[in-house]
Amino acid sequence: MACWAILPAAAAQGQEVRAEQVRQSISSAVTWLKRDLTRAMEAGRENRAEWTYIAPDNWPGAEALAALALLNAGVATDDPVVVQALDRLAQTRDTVTYNISLKIAALAHADPVRYRDAIHTAAKKLARMQLNNGMWTYSSQDIRASVGGGDNSNTQFALYGLHEAARVGAPIEQNVWRRAAAHWERTQRPDGGWTYSPRHQQPAGYGSMTAAGVASLLICGESLNRSLEGPYTDGACARCGRYATNPRLAAGLKWLGRNFDARRNPNHHTYVYYWLYGVERVGMLSGLKQFGTHDWYREGAAYLVRAQRGDGSWNGSVVDTSFALLFLAKGRRPVLINKLLWADERQANLDRHDCENLTAFLGDRLGEPVAWQLIGLDADVEEWLGAPILYFQGHEFPPFTPSQRESIRKFVDNGGTLLAEACCSRPEFREGFERFAREVFPDEPLAPIDGGHPVWSVLFRVEPRAFPLMGIDVGCRTSVFYLPNDLSCLWEQVDLSHPLTEPALRLGGNIAAYATGRDALPDKLDTVKLLPQADDDETAAPPATAALRVAWLRHSGDWRTDSHALPRLAEYLRQNAGVDVVSQPAVLRADDPALLDHPIAYMTGHGAFRFTTTELDGLRRYLTRGGFLFADACCGREAFDRSFRKTAAELIPGRSLIELPTDHPLIRGEPGFDMRVVQYRDADVLPSENRRPPRLEAVTLEGRVCVVYSPEGFTCGLEDHACLKCRGLRTEDARKLVSNMVLYALSR
Repeated sequence: MACWAILPAAAAQGQEVRAEQVRQSISSAVTWLKRDLTRAMEAGRENRAEWTYIAPDNWPGAEALAALALLNAGVATDDPVVVQALDRLAQTRDTVTYNISLKIAALAHADPVRYRDAIHTAAKKLARMQLNNGMWTYSSQDIRASVGGGDNSNTQFALYGLHEAARVGAPIEQNVWRRAAAHWERTQRPDGGWTYSPRHQQPAGYGSMTAAGVASLLICGESLNRSLEGPYTDGACARCGRYATNPRLAAGLKWLGRNFDARRNPNHHTYVYYWLYGVERVGMLSGLKQFGTHDWYREGAAYLVRAQRGDGSWNGSVVDTSFALLFLAKGRRPVLINKLLWADERQANLDRHDCENLTAFLGDRLGEPVAWQLIGLDADVEEWLGAPILYFQGHEFPPFTPSQRESIRKFVDNGGTLLAEACCSRPEFREGFERFAREVFPDEPLAPIDGGHPVWSVLFRVEPRAFPLMGIDVGCRTSVFYLPNDLSCLWEQVDLSHPLTEPALRLGGNIAAYATGRDALPDKLDTVKLLPQADDDETAAPPATAALRVAWLRHSGDWRTDSHALPRLAEYLRQNAGVDVVSQPAVLRADDPALLDHPIAYMTGHGAFRFTTTELDGLRRYLTRGGFLFADACCGREAFDRSFRKTAAELIPGRSLIELPTDHPLIRGEPGFDMRVVQYRDADVLPSENRRPPRLEAVTLEGRVCVVYSPEGFTCGLEDHACLKCRGLRTEDARKLVSNMVLYALSR
């Protein structure tokens, strides 16, 4: 395996590309490819005028490539075009390397159970077709006729097919991988690249074949290294992390970083789409977001969107269109896990294939196939937030600097989920993490996660006694998961004969499902914007303009359940209600004289709280002098609800909370939005009850509403984070309803 550094990304070549452009490009390509594949299959393999640019012997491979591209683009396996192509492939004779390899890949992607026999038979034949030098040539007939000594294009496709077969359970002898790896290492050019054939004595490699070499070494390394760690015993592997650095692989990756160009096949004048197909494979296999300073997917997608024809194809070619579609569709898989390279791989990436195997195990169980990637410690927090999970592991605990610890805290405060693991259950990591947790999360304790937590059942049922699991709750959700015992070695080896492997994969899947809230992941091309959060600095300076600044009341309970609730509300009010609101709220206690400078105040919480006598007096003075308070029991928590009702009764004697009728201007939206019917989060109600009037209660004083309270909760909706157990209003309705509260207060 290589050791590589994560470098800052350079500006993309050419114009920027948007996620919607890529989605439209994929849709157009799917339409064209289905139409072209249908015409070709109807014409038959003996009378195919449309595919004259493809050698007839390779027509089955072209069909397989097109079917594979369609499947990766999200076309269903029961789509008539795909069904016809797959059934034809299953009956295809296994004689041509390209055809066999792509046939295996398409069948394995579509239904490895249904096509098991065809996959295993084809893989067995393909392995037998390997030459003694570790390469493959075009066909079994060429082998019998002793024609040629193989080439790197056939060889990379053969290894791809065998890799896909092994992934779904086909047995492949280790010697196949050893011979292939030896070939690629032996034939690398002096500059670190590869060419089409070792018989060609070019001193310099070129793009498509260098990508083929790197992808092939990654595949061989994964298969050969899986058993290196040794048996998993008592929460550890004796040889964990003892991967030998592969200098050939490292040199190939450096070549890609130096020579990357999404617009042309480097050092070659043709086959740009074949080159980009190879780029996607290296990127997905390695987990690298960048080659050198190049964001390979962003730059490649920008080029492909511009190069696509109006009919949806690239060059009117089924092969070029399939390669381009594979790049766009596979490469844009949303990133589930950013694995943090906090040091070099010998310390920070002890289990090189743990995330790869976990995401493969998950498949599309989170709604669509997902990816993972390596990310640098000094990347921006916005880059970390490109995935819901930031994961790090080690035998020793990382020596994070104060600024790096601050970035990790900011990642969590912005809705990210931190996953840390003591690889091989090492006490050095455990001790370091416990210190880290106390210092970075001083107000949120690290505690064991009990058996009633959704993480034990959200996707799979996992016995809580199987693995110790600890967590830190930040606001409404568990935002930090800590594994004091090893799971990554089990993910790494994927030895399903070990009784703990499947539970370990299932627990990893549950952590992922909890972190995402089972919601759709952001598009790979989306950018993340950090918003200000509620600062507990009680001496914060007032805004420099006349804009509204909401006061966030600090009390004795968990007053800051969702730190971005008010900043996100402020953004919504500016964009949708024309109210100039300062993003940063003023955090104040109820007895602070500065409270009188803020016409609107807000409070929330989960648990019980109490105001002191002076705080009650201060809040009473604020309300009687025209102030307005909106509040909620976050997640509908009963402990906060009881405390708030007691407080409301003490605030203004004789003025208790009363339920607002649905025709009240605040609910009817005068001014604002008509909110007489709202939607609730799935955790709150049955689907049949999901639309109903909001339940709001109020305290009135001299004919005006001075306190509005939601016992059901709207704060989680304002925050809009992934949370399985959060209750209350959905995001859009929460923001509209609370906007009505603000508009009502300002208009009275």
